[in-house]
Amino acid sequence: MDTNFFNPIPDDLPPAEAEARRKRQGHAEWGIAVARLGGTLPAPKLLAELQRYIDGELTIAQVAGVVEPPQSPAIMAIQNREKLSNAA
Repeated sequence: MDTNFFNPIPDDLPPAEAEARRKRQGHAEWGIAVARLGGTLPAPKLLAELQRYIDGELTIAQVAGVVEPPQSPAIMAIQNREKLSNAA
């Protein structure tokens, strides 16, 4: 999956935080890939808010409330991926 949409994860983070960011970035990349398969390219505003999600500043539910339209294919895919990974 494309990872060039987001900032690199800093090397100096504690291991637990780095792993949490990798997980959130994986969710974000998954959502973008699903949306792109459906023919929808990510809007710059969505990418900016997803970076805040990856950085731990927002939850994906908060991103869904900020981005237009809130139920974009990328957001729905990320929410589903997050729910499934938390259930495992």
